[in-house]
Amino acid sequence: MSGSEVGAIVIAQLIGGLVGALIGSLIGAILLRAASKWVAKLDVPFGKAYWTIFISFVVNFVLGFVLGFVVGATGSIEAIRVLQVILLPVGFLIQSGIISSRLELSFGKACLINITMVGIALGITLVVGLLIFLIMQATGSF
Repeated sequence: MSGSEVGAIVIAQLIGGLVGALIGSLIGAILLRAASKWVAKLDVPFGKAYWTIFISFVVNFVLGFVLGFVVGATGSIEAIRVLQVILLPVGFLIQSGIISSRLELSFGKACLINITMVGIALGITLVVGLLIFLIMQATGSF
């Protein structure tokens, strides 16, 4: 791969990451507001929730991008998989730290909020997936 091709890929990933963070932050803000209301009885304004999640996405994206670029240069698929597994709990802790800092909560309470956000997202995903499956079964398109 030539240098210009690598540069184009890097720029595309950065732009995609930014767009993903902007859109994903909308969903994340809704989840953060719901989880913080449920866990900490805290009413977080949408703007504050949005920027909290956006900052978290950007920090985690930059960390993953830089480490992925370094590890990817080795050409080892196994090393990339190990990095992905390691970055999952690291990303969780980073997001919890940002939530803790921005919402002025204890780190433990922020972790509970983060776990609740994941639970809500998983619940919604399972319900939507089940509905799609049932519709596909009913229409015979499965």
